[in-house]
Amino acid sequence: MMAGEGKLLDGSVCSTELRTYLSEVDAAQLDRFANECLEVPFDDSGLVLQDVVNEIGRRLEFEVGAGLYRGRRGTPGFDGLWRSGAHQFVVEVKTTDAYRIPLHLAANYRDQLIKSGELGEDSSILFVVGREDTQGLEEQIRGSRHAWSMRVIGVSSLIRLLMVKVKSESDEVTERIQSLLRPVEYTRIDGIVDLMFKATNEAVADSASAEERPEGDQDARIVGNLSPENSAEATQANRAPSSPAAPGMEAVRERAAEAVAGKLGVRLTRRRRSNFINPDEQVRAVIAVSKRYPRDYQAYWYGFYETQAEFLAGAERGYLVLCGMDTNRAWSLPYPFLVPLLPRLKQTVREEGQRYWHIALKLVGEECQLVVRGEEISVTDFGIRLPRPPAGAA
Repeated sequence: MMAGEGKLLDGSVCSTELRTYLSEVDAAQLDRFANECLEVPFDDSGLVLQDVVNEIGRRLEFEVGAGLYRGRRGTPGFDGLWRSGAHQFVVEVKTTDAYRIPLHLAANYRDQLIKSGELGEDSSILFVVGREDTQGLEEQIRGSRHAWSMRVIGVSSLIRLLMVKVKSESDEVTERIQSLLRPVEYTRIDGIVDLMFKATNEAVADSASAEERPEGDQDARIVGNLSPENSAEATQANRAPSSPAAPGMEAVRERAAEAVAGKLGVRLTRRRRSNFINPDEQVRAVIAVSKRYPRDYQAYWYGFYETQAEFLAGAERGYLVLCGMDTNRAWSLPYPFLVPLLPRLKQTVREEGQRYWHIALKLVGEECQLVVRGEEISVTDFGIRLPRPPAGAA
């Protein structure tokens, strides 16, 4: 990962290019880069790790401010500032805790930032440590007056949290991951159990996701835009079990992300299971995948969540990308095109309060039509070709 002049200095071209590059790679590559920094150290590997960790913080949906690579007299030498709601973290990245870490220095950084107004009292210090064995640092913190303002996490564990998050669609999972990093009393571990339960349920639900539920959603009720002739059918369908997801769904989603990025001339990285974004966050795509259904009136069916609509609404260019499992085609609908049509679509309210719209596509020869109340609208012109799957891929 050589960038700029090859020397990491605050405000340098090298620093800017490295951080831009890290913002464009996927989570698995961040994992690889972190491991390389720790297992095969090189000049400035600790500084590269600092940038990798801050990028992981961004992917966990913290507001992140990068710290200094090297301390300056009179300037707090923290590695990152992360904000989640009202709570803020002073982040310190350490490749190892083999030597004694001066806790008072990190505490002083926090105090200085509070006095300068850059940090609030609702803040804490998070040590991100390369080594798995952090017993020495943990004992230091437990035996100090900083026990309620400092926490420790290994780089590998932070990356595992990121992997959980990018496989999820849920705001709740993201919020629980963020809350795990705060100093809290862990005599009662309900919050940790809740996160594990929610994340596991989402992983299982991926085989019966809203993308794959035209037959019904056991935990939902359909509201709005139901004609008298199909209301009874919808009620019955609502009691039916969800259909299993087709294998290979994620591979199709990845290929669609590649195709959309190529067409728009940007780099897209995954933020959640279906949400993709470019580095400046102004190009966003929600990529949904459906298997083929043997119905003349509905070839593909998708669920489009309100949270996904909010995600697209926050971009200069947002797209809902609808993929078919049985074809190398997808349809990339611009969000402004979709917005006025949403009131004409059925909507389901799930038991926990989440809402999603029912989106159905119909194929007529080579033409693709979006089925809305009282009309079938051609979306053929929004079609894109997906790259062919690698040889031997399922």
